Amino acid sequence: GALQPCTLALVTASLCALAQRLRARRAAPPPDLTARPAPCPRPPALPSCPPAQSPAKGMLSQLFILAPNGHTIVHKDYRGEVPKEASEVFLRTLLEKSESAPVFCIDGVNYLCVRKNGLFFLATTVHNVSPAFIIELLTQLTKVCKDYIGVLNEESLRKNFTLIYELVDEIMDFGYPQCAATAELQAFVFNEPAPVSSSTQIRLPTLKSAPKTMSSRAVHKPIALRDAGRGEKNEIFVDVIDRISATFNASGQVRTFSIDGSIQMKSYLSGSPELHLALNDELVISSSGKAGYGAIELDHVNFHECVQLDKFENERMLVLEPPHGEFVLMNFHIGSLRHEGQIPFRVTPVLSPISDYKQELRLQVRAEFAEKFHGANVKVTFTVPKSSSGATVELAPQAKGQTWEYDDGSKTVSWHIRKFVGGAMHAISCKFVLGMGCNARKEMGPISLNFEIPMYNVSQLQVQHLKIVERNKSYNPHRWVRCLTHADSYVCRLS
Repeated sequence: GALQPCTLALVTASLCALAQRLRARRAAPPPDLTARPAPCPRPPALPSCPPAQSPAKGMLSQLFILAPNGHTIVHKDYRGEVPKEASEVFLRTLLEKSESAPVFCIDGVNYLCVRKNGLFFLATTVHNVSPAFIIELLTQLTKVCKDYIGVLNEESLRKNFTLIYELVDEIMDFGYPQCAATAELQAFVFNEPAPVSSSTQIRLPTLKSAPKTMSSRAVHKPIALRDAGRGEKNEIFVDVIDRISATFNASGQVRTFSIDGSIQMKSYLSGSPELHLALNDELVISSSGKAGYGAIELDHVNFHECVQLDKFENERMLVLEPPHGEFVLMNFHIGSLRHEGQIPFRVTPVLSPISDYKQELRLQVRAEFAEKFHGANVKVTFTVPKSSSGATVELAPQAKGQTWEYDDGSKTVSWHIRKFVGGAMHAISCKFVLGMGCNARKEMGPISLNFEIPMYNVSQLQVQHLKIVERNKSYNPHRWVRCLTHADSYVCRLS
């Protein structure tokens, strides 16, 4: 039908508006397609972060075990980054510098070394590794080798080089440390240790009853050794060791005194039995502030990770399941002299002129401990002035087991006493000729002592009892406890 007038008017208006928009679009200039759109506003800049560093390419490049004369016993080249002559560079550096540091760098190669029983455990790397970590790794390697071959020396390493290479391969993989625990390595090591010599083989007692004492060489047997015909020998060795550092003046007065001690264990126990080790009831840790009369006071202590300290505070008992092999159960430190009885040796030097150009040093050493103990391998060393011309040394009449040596190159006098019985006193006299204008007292070097006192400990720390929780009647372990005091730095200064 026909459209209504109002509808026709709306259609006509819409068509007119559409025609006007088309004419306006045709009249507008064409858009520039090459023009870039206006940039959007950017957010404020954030602080720049350093670029992520790639992980280290490796840890160790080489590993050497060198004999005291410098010959290579074990050599592992993991990455081919360092020349094979690295050990020769290391030895040349030792010869050029009499006191070489354990860590040094030459031509971009880092050398890290641990010396044990005259052997050099050397690691080289071109990477920026932690020196303390590598030194700890090499130290642990020495302990593992000693656990598996018994005695750590050149002869035992050469006779057990197959076992040593097997240990090194398990400990290190392509320069990365994997595992350096004696107990965990037992599952992967299959070579048996070779005996070093017939004279040093471990001979176990043939009597059925356990002896009260055992040779000190028993602790040097390898952990893999088995007692033929009777299965494994269940034994544990405990050593309480005191290392003394002391400084005295010419009058014999104590200037500094400290004891760094440890309780060391070596376990040959089968399985993982629980062990109870009780210390002195009077033991006091200084930090607790409970020290009193008659107390054995320690300044600082730390324990092995296997120790449970639940009973230590009240009963002074350590509960642990000892790992197989050798480890340090406890370290302790005493930072000052508690009483005069802690001084094992008194040194009295007397320097007097004989003439205008000649001096005499009379040296007396007295053992302050009881007669039932003795000092072993006591060595007293001192240096005469560099300008002196020779030295004449005299020992006391009827001196037995004593020898002396004089090195004119270093001007050093060495006095050896094989056995120093407690309460005894020994003396030595040294005469030397001085140069013009020489002050003997100022140019005399310090007097140093090296000694060992078996079955004696200055700290008085003792193992009261050592109990192994037996699982059955057939489990009959043997326990050996001993103590030792030796000098770490024992020096008397004349000036």
